[in-house]
Amino acid sequence: MSDKAQAKPCKGVIRWAVAMLAAVAMLFWLVWTYPLLRSRVVMSVYSAQQLSASVLKECGMDIRIPIADGWYPRILVFNANGFAAWSGIDARMTVLYTFGAFDIKTRASLLYDPASDKYSAFYGAYAVRKEDGVFGFGEDGALNLGEITQAVRYDDTQLVLASLGCKEPVFEVERTDTMPDAICAGSGGWTRIDAALRVSGTAHAYREDKLAYLQYGAPPPYAGEDFAVTQMSGRVYAKYFSEFDCTVMMYCLAPGMETVDECDTQALQKAQVLA
Repeated sequence: MSDKAQAKPCKGVIRWAVAMLAAVAMLFWLVWTYPLLRSRVVMSVYSAQQLSASVLKECGMDIRIPIADGWYPRILVFNANGFAAWSGIDARMTVLYTFGAFDIKTRASLLYDPASDKYSAFYGAYAVRKEDGVFGFGEDGALNLGEITQAVRYDDTQLVLASLGCKEPVFEVERTDTMPDAICAGSGGWTRIDAALRVSGTAHAYREDKLAYLQYGAPPPYAGEDFAVTQMSGRVYAKYFSEFDCTVMMYCLAPGMETVDECDTQALQKAQVLA
């Protein structure tokens, strides 16, 4: 038999082996990254449904917020329908948010990692429409810090921590600094509030499946105290848009003010509030 005849089967075996290795590698990659892929698909569909019945649609408003470095690659939408009953404020609220990116090693969001600068961190916007009056501001235009705080507290304690299984979430405001006539999202007239907070963290040991794990991934192994109280920094820009009859609050919550400042520069300042 000639050398050429022997070479043909050999090349065929090599090509088959290479194809099999590529298929195995692809299958492994798909299995390993499944939590992230699942989160992207499920949350994209769910957010689209939420947006269709949101305060934004009701007001004819669009809020566009860029993704900053190290965060989940999509701004998600949730209608906080329980806010009015919980707070006693007759208002509808839609939350736009994102959280720490997925760690490829743990296959879960950095939201769970106490050593990360994205621990328990979120940023995005609240669109709130009050039935009678202006949410977050008095009749004289003065800031109503109590209402602004209630929006953030509800989000963190009821929408995030409770969904992860925290039964008694802590959210304490230790200090606030207010700056009127601030600039955000390409316009002036915002009120900026910086805050030092003491809140329940999101790190906890996995015990049972939670719906929240669909978006954040399941928590990696953890031996510390579940939902231990931690120090956080927060920033909110609040402004009432008369053309939409809606208050918009751009926000970031993170372990340190350095991360908040970075988020402010990369995302909040570059956001847009449009018709």
